[in-house]
Amino acid sequence: MVLGVASSHAPAVLLPADRWPSAYAMLVGDVPQPRAAAAETSETNAVARGRIDHGVATLRAAIEAARPDAVVIVGDDQDEVFGPAFNPTLAVFCGSAVSGSTLPRFRDEPGLDRRVELTCHSELASHLAAGLTRRGFDPAVMTELRPLSRPDGIGHAFTRPAQFLGLAETGIPVIPVFLNAYHDPLPSGQRCYDLGRAIREIADGRPERIVVVGSGGLSHDPMGPRAGWIDQRLDRWVLDRIAEGRGEELTTMFSVDSDALRGGTGEIRSWIVVAGAFAGLAAHVVDYVPLHHAVTGLGFACWQPSA
Repeated sequence: MVLGVASSHAPAVLLPADRWPSAYAMLVGDVPQPRAAAAETSETNAVARGRIDHGVATLRAAIEAARPDAVVIVGDDQDEVFGPAFNPTLAVFCGSAVSGSTLPRFRDEPGLDRRVELTCHSELASHLAAGLTRRGFDPAVMTELRPLSRPDGIGHAFTRPAQFLGLAETGIPVIPVFLNAYHDPLPSGQRCYDLGRAIREIADGRPERIVVVGSGGLSHDPMGPRAGWIDQRLDRWVLDRIAEGRGEELTTMFSVDSDALRGGTGEIRSWIVVAGAFAGLAAHVVDYVPLHHAVTGLGFACWQPSA
């Protein structure tokens, strides 16, 4: 495994700044907003747009420099592929290709939603699923993508980073790993960390150069009761742990059930997986942008073993 990456995947990462206000209004609904949100203007949003672009460019450059043969994307599903009929805690897609939309809620606005076609590394994915099973995990294995809830294909936790990190453009094969972050019963922080360590162990036994991407987070609750509120203390605690190579401390994060740790904040589980894959290695936190117009604390980080 040659590189680890973690990134938020909020719509604002792909939307131009002049579309943020309308997206913000849609995602927060009638939830009363914190006073800090009123301080965000078109001028401050332009600065935030520049920081997001720099964060994305830094991660994209790191992936290009790593020259991966395959990229494992760990992300959640929000009733896109799965749903009440079937909702696994962990699933590995082992088919040859998937596709999906980046911004389906914005498909009526020309030029915003994109259809992403992704080549998948089916042989490596099958090896990963078998290796996880031998290590005490029980992943659901999928060789075809047949969405149960929405017709758009694979969810935005996969299509968005594939788009802004250049994976769709370059055709680097991906392995989608679905990790439940929303629906009870939820995996613990320890389980996510152990999953990352298992993925690393399996990857290190392969000849391919493999990158793992954790997609989602940080604190946010889009269209939920805390929509628009950002827990900066929590976000900075997470980022400090990975920046200091103390990712194992994240294993306690979900040991207490709290409303503050539900909703989109549960996607931090994907970050914990990457921290587990690079246990003891300090991450480079590229930037943290607590942006109310993005309805999330936007984070960008990477783990570079060669560094």
